[in-house]
Amino acid sequence: MAYQTVKSVKKAMGILELLMEQTAENGVLTLSEIARATRLLPATARNLLRTLEECGYARRVGHGRYEEGERCNRLFRVEGVMKRLAELASPILGKAVEELGESLLLATLMRGRRVELLRCQAKDDRLVDPHWAANAHPWPMRTTRVLLAWSTEEQLGEFLGLNGYPPAAHWPECEGSPEELRRQLRKIRREGGCVDRQGGFMAIAVPILSGGVQIIGSLGCYAPVARTDKARAMGLFRMLHECALQVQGELDRPREARAGAERG
Repeated sequence: MAYQTVKSVKKAMGILELLMEQTAENGVLTLSEIARATRLLPATARNLLRTLEECGYARRVGHGRYEEGERCNRLFRVEGVMKRLAELASPILGKAVEELGESLLLATLMRGRRVELLRCQAKDDRLVDPHWAANAHPWPMRTTRVLLAWSTEEQLGEFLGLNGYPPAAHWPECEGSPEELRRQLRKIRREGGCVDRQGGFMAIAVPILSGGVQIIGSLGCYAPVARTDKARAMGLFRMLHECALQVQGELDRPREARAGAERG
């Protein structure tokens, strides 16, 4: 049976593709540029953009200027990037685990929640549950703190909306204060990550940044204090940073260049 396409949906998708292409090049488009490129009447383009903006798929950044919205970014980019991030990180973390004898994990933020993408387990790791209580209680996790230290205000607000502020039992230094939370996050960012004690472990976490600026993940390591003094903890911290840079380099490298290197 013949069916009829919905022309307004096709027009909206055309605008989305245009916004995504321009955002990837760090640019914005004016209403007149969008109307001209999509061959739409300015009034039609304006109405579609307002609808996309209301739904979070477009964002107005000035009078009559637009870029892709946060929801568009998530739907078409973030989840694909996260899958690729785990694939690229797996061999790098696996090699590091063999050298260090400690388990490593990779976590990210998705829709305001901490998600563990990958865990490379050392043979004698006592932390056998791959998720612990991290999803139910994310605040004690140093990877959570690192992710938030480099997140945007919008990402932080979304996380707080779902998880609330950290209770004193999970992050005593924050004292239940929004201002103190932000001060602690700035401190983590200034220091390049976390290296501190959590129970019987040294908890270590560093960021993975796409393009050197955008947080896409955090590498974490929980090393027993019985075999980890401050000097070893700092060595692990530096090693995690090296791993993060390797993952970042692989993620930012074009697929064609990676494929050529693998064939060579």
